[in-house]
Amino acid sequence: MCPRRILTDSPFDTLEKTFDLLTTGPRPLALDGTGLPGLPDRPVPLGELKARLLHPSTPFAMRDAVVGELVARAQAEGGRWSVGLAGVLLPGLRRAVWALTQACPDKADEIEAEALAAFLAAVARATPGRGRLASWLCWLARTGAARLLRAELAERAGPGTEPVSAAPPRPWGHPDIVLARAVAADVVSATDAELIATTRLEGANLAAIAEDLGLDYETCRMRRSRAEVKLRDYLNSDWYEPFDFVGKAAETPCSSSRGRPRHGRPADRRPGKRRSSPPPRG
Repeated sequence: MCPRRILTDSPFDTLEKTFDLLTTGPRPLALDGTGLPGLPDRPVPLGELKARLLHPSTPFAMRDAVVGELVARAQAEGGRWSVGLAGVLLPGLRRAVWALTQACPDKADEIEAEALAAFLAAVARATPGRGRLASWLCWLARTGAARLLRAELAERAGPGTEPVSAAPPRPWGHPDIVLARAVAADVVSATDAELIATTRLEGANLAAIAEDLGLDYETCRMRRSRAEVKLRDYLNSDWYEPFDFVGKAAETPCSSSRGRPRHGRPADRRPGKRRSSPPPRG
């Protein structure tokens, strides 16, 4: 058995240490398993509960029911139950933001902190009975972290006094960031974005994901295809800006009043140019 790594003072590691304190000792934080599918009719310590949910044989119906109950407790009581919920889902949160922290390692702590803030905001407005609730919460946490990373990369592109369009250093077009922006723009749902991310970017088997979602393979494939069409249309529309507006020196041509971006978008004075409509979300 590999030794457990040494925990640091990072936001995620601090959460893990706090979760361990809550779930060990003579009176660990526990969820009553009575009536919950797949759980024994007794108080189940959250450490044990976490291990059960992480086991690959655990069906998503059980995960949704348990996470839904934890979300309901966190919404009603907050405090230790919010920590307990975040601790149970911490492996998913780590996976969700791993690529973002690799893109900007010196901002890893800020990215993790932003992810936790976005996670708690998502918990507050979550519906406990929704499907794939854990994935939805982790995805919205990644969305919040991606906003912070996008702003950081844009700022590094060129500080100055006048705003112009400039490409941030790579990976400004990181797929996680692009998907997060599409979710924030209400182009695709968080669930569909995660479907694209897990099967296209992380190599998960579509048939296995379809089974987890309770769908047949062809229905799941068509769902992903429709989401990808919406994403493609969004990326090709005037509503998607591949560049962020960042500061540049005043002597650049676009810093004049005629070329200055208005409301966060560049002015386009071509004759007959009309702004396209946002892609509909189905």
